[in-house]
Amino acid sequence: MGRLGVFSIIGAIILLGVGTLAALAALESCALRAAILSDVNGCPRAEDIARAERLAALAEERAALSRQILDLEVTLGRTTCEAAPPDATGPLNRQAWAGRDLGGLYGCWDLGSVYKTRDVDSGKGISYPVWRMCFKDVGKGKQIMEGDDGSTCTGPVEARFDEAKGLVIDEGGNLACSDGGFIHQRRIACGLAARGAICNTLQPETDGAADIPLTRWR
Repeated sequence: MGRLGVFSIIGAIILLGVGTLAALAALESCALRAAILSDVNGCPRAEDIARAERLAALAEERAALSRQILDLEVTLGRTTCEAAPPDATGPLNRQAWAGRDLGGLYGCWDLGSVYKTRDVDSGKGISYPVWRMCFKDVGKGKQIMEGDDGSTCTGPVEARFDEAKGLVIDEGGNLACSDGGFIHQRRIACGLAARGAICNTLQPETDGAADIPLTRWR
């Protein structure tokens, strides 16, 4: 028959006590845990729960803002903005002229005096009671001249400011007419006047020159 030592009995009692304590700790509710076990029993603290809830709320708010930004970007991308065109009825703007702003030419202009030409072959003279220039793009436009013989001459023009000559209007070449002829290219330089401008026209091929007023048409 075996013998059980005194120390074995004592050890069994100790092990039983330790096991009991472990079981009690494992069964402890997170809501009723003891302060001494709050960091070791695996249950989140109240402040940790509050922090997690706050982070979740912020994440949801950020997602909502991101969706709102995306919606606004889509709306903005579908929006077209059209700038109001410059005044097409007013006189030449002295401030725009001083600032070399070609936008002041927007609209149509009348070159008021009767312009006259003579055919170099036949000697036939033609007067042009209508000479008009219209600008849409900045500095770019077209001109039309109507002769007393029923012919019309049309072509592009482009304006620019020159430090020495003031407002320069380039025709780009000879001006073609409906009767098969043409008007030799002119060099046109305009200076600001009391009403509109005065344009000096020079035709190098014939040395013909004239000073013509430039005023707003209609």
